[in-house]
Amino acid sequence: MLHHLGAAIILAAFALISPVAAQPKYAKPSDIPVEAFADLPSFSGARLSPDGRQVGFFISLEGRKHLVVQNLDGSKRSILPPGEETTEFHYFFWKTNEMIITQIGLTGRRMEFRGGTIIQTRSVSFNVKTKEFKWLGKPNRRRNAGERMSQLEKIIDYLPDDPENILLQLDFRLDATPEVYKVNIQTGRRTMIKSGKKGVNSWYSDQNSEIRLGIGYRPRSDEKNIYYRTSSGEWLDINETEWSNSYEIVGFTDNPNLVYVQGKNEHGTLGLYSLDIESGTLQSHVFSHPEVDIAGMYYHPVTEHLAGVRYVDDFERTKYFDKDLSRLQRSFAKALPNEIISVVSKARDKELYLIYAESDTNPGDYYFYNRPERKLDWIASNRAPINPALMAKVQAVDIPVRDGTLIKAYLTKPKTHSPKHMPTIVLPHGGPHARDTATWDWWSQFYASRGYLVLQPNFRGSDGYGPAYKEAGENQWGGLMQDDVTDATKWLIAEGFADPGRICIVGASYGGYASLMGVIKEPELYKCAISVNGVTDLPKLKSHDAFSSLGGRDWIKTMGLEGADDETVSPYDRAEGIHTPLLLMSSEDDARIPYKHSRDMHNKLKRHNKQSRYVKIPNGTHSMVTAESRLIMLRETEKFLAKHIGK
Repeated sequence: MLHHLGAAIILAAFALISPVAAQPKYAKPSDIPVEAFADLPSFSGARLSPDGRQVGFFISLEGRKHLVVQNLDGSKRSILPPGEETTEFHYFFWKTNEMIITQIGLTGRRMEFRGGTIIQTRSVSFNVKTKEFKWLGKPNRRRNAGERMSQLEKIIDYLPDDPENILLQLDFRLDATPEVYKVNIQTGRRTMIKSGKKGVNSWYSDQNSEIRLGIGYRPRSDEKNIYYRTSSGEWLDINETEWSNSYEIVGFTDNPNLVYVQGKNEHGTLGLYSLDIESGTLQSHVFSHPEVDIAGMYYHPVTEHLAGVRYVDDFERTKYFDKDLSRLQRSFAKALPNEIISVVSKARDKELYLIYAESDTNPGDYYFYNRPERKLDWIASNRAPINPALMAKVQAVDIPVRDGTLIKAYLTKPKTHSPKHMPTIVLPHGGPHARDTATWDWWSQFYASRGYLVLQPNFRGSDGYGPAYKEAGENQWGGLMQDDVTDATKWLIAEGFADPGRICIVGASYGGYASLMGVIKEPELYKCAISVNGVTDLPKLKSHDAFSSLGGRDWIKTMGLEGADDETVSPYDRAEGIHTPLLLMSSEDDARIPYKHSRDMHNKLKRHNKQSRYVKIPNGTHSMVTAESRLIMLRETEKFLAKHIGK
């Protein structure tokens, strides 16, 4: 099959790289086993080595993420396990053709922290030839009884022109004043290049690998703190500048005197601008979208320096600063129509690329592009057991709510059913300052495969639609944010999509809170509710966050409902008024919301003779990062839904 990419490109299987079996054959969506949705991606995070002769990628083995390193032809393969049960790979980077840097996260219990369970990170180098590991943040001395190990390690800069070293942020004292070290990736030898500063919790380097920015929270006040080093070497307190109330630094330009900032444009969304840091004047408008905010920055796959801007309409897209990358992206889009295309990796020394393509029905495919030969070869699917032809289409909808505002939402419609008077799941997202998109989603697609219509509303308070839209959700827990979800549900009924007698509200984290408050405020609207790692006890969570997290006292100011006591909008404190069947689930190692919150909610419900089931999940974390945790969750929710709103 030929496609045109400038000249003709052969689109063919490149199966030698793929570690997974051929795609199973299923006749209809309901034939796909629950394990296929619960499992982690079978192939993800792929990156080419600098010389383009090797590739690294993550696979799922026994329900956990493993790192694979091998030659392009599949030879000399090494499979690196994540380690003990509480660890997981976050990402990796080819430093040289022989050395890989990987970031590993682990969940542990620390007596130094109130709440006990926390997330920690480790930065590790791996020698592809010798198979040797080196923990780059390991303390120089053996631990004594009173000595603490670093909680979080952050890679500041990969130093693309220095093959032996990286810049690493370490906080050995656990006092939230980390230092920056130049670290030799082979020996682990460290040299401090930036001492800690009170009120700075994260350091950032510019395009020349110089430490130029420090961000954190002021001690005891939890007010945001930003310092910038000017070209003369002086540290400027950004909070004291006039422009800091309107613009936020998001990256560095090639000019050390100019930074990229985000701020409101004429449409009310967040756009990208360049700003002279010393004069405080805008220099140019770089990018804006009239309907959505910029959503982050794109970093070059070779240097890891800023090279573009991301935004999300219904899908995440990238506007490249590099003209050559822009041309490539446009060409790939012609070769792979109806897919969202990203350039995810490039060999440093050759014109070899890895491309990622995804859509609402396609979890994602990786392609290898040899530019000199003009060949685009398929490598592997992100999720081998998932056949895009059997997946449900996702429809973007605008829903009018009670004050006349239109909120964005996504309808996932079962492929084999007419979307009329259907058993329905309302699935509010977590955050709450986050958002849903039309991109393939394992949770909603699983429910659609079982015949449920799924609605994902981006209620007020969601990210991405301008500061005013997001700020409208502040101090509206159980208020405006909940009302938007309610109105979206009623819209489904009015439009004939949902069977009013078979609607369940389901969510995780803040979405779990919205599910519980949904049945409290609207007992006749929902026939059941499911909360996964949800906020059940708002006063207890706010107390926990105020003393356990950097910036905690700042962000809890937006939690709760303006003009009301926290108990009024806390599901635990409203348990007596719940008359709907509930399923409560929580991860034992959840470092964000202690699992006991859901357990205690269940126990209180049972004391009041309410219909409640509680399931404790091992080793899932707050985000359900293991296949085991997702499988438990999907199986339990499938049974619960079938009982209460199934056919």
